Order: sequence, then structure tokens, then C-alpha cells
Amino acid sequence: MTETIVVTTTLERYEDAVRLAKKLLEKHLIACAQIDSGVQSLYWWQGKIEQAEEVRLVMKSNQSLWESLEEELTRHHPYEVPEIIATAVSAVAGKYQQWLNEELSE
Repeated sequence: MTETIVVTTTLERYEDAVRLAKKLLEKHLIACAQIDSGVQSLYWWQGKIEQAEEVRLVMKSNQSLWESLEEELTRHHPYEVPEIIATAVSAVAGKYQQWLNEELSE
């Protein structure tokens, strides 16, 4: 098991995802991010089922940065209750892991 985590959140606007990713990259809390647009989300909110088109922001980081990353995501996320989910990664290609570690240690 590596220390690498993949963190996912969703946002209403593409511009918000870019802004948030850049902020986290500048702080070296993530090494990279991908943004998927056109994600259809269905969820319970305030007692009823909602449907919305969102963008998904997927970020690569290390478990050791989780608390700071979660704090920054929560502080700068426009949603009242943002989805912030970290998934542990069981294996990562050696050169990618090396690059990831270098970027996160800046």
C-alpha cells in the first residue's frame, strides 16, 4: 500500500473547479488534478431528491497531507456540504510515485 490518495469532489461550475485546483496546486497539497464536466449527479438534499449537472474534480495527493487538504477544500469550496472523498491507492507506477512525492514535498 502506498501513501497516495485520490481525492474527489464535485462543483457546480468549471471555473470553480479550476480555481480550487490551482489554489491546492500552489500550496503543494496536490500534485495534479483532472476536471470532468457534464457529470450528472442525483442526491438527497433537504428531504428531497435533487438532480444537477456538475463538474468532478479528481486530485492526487498523499495521506500525510489529508488533514490540510481537507481543511483547504472545505474552506474554499462553494457548497454548504461539499463531497470530499479520499480513496487510498494500493499501487502506483514507480516513476509516477517518485514524481508525485517530489511535487508534494516542495
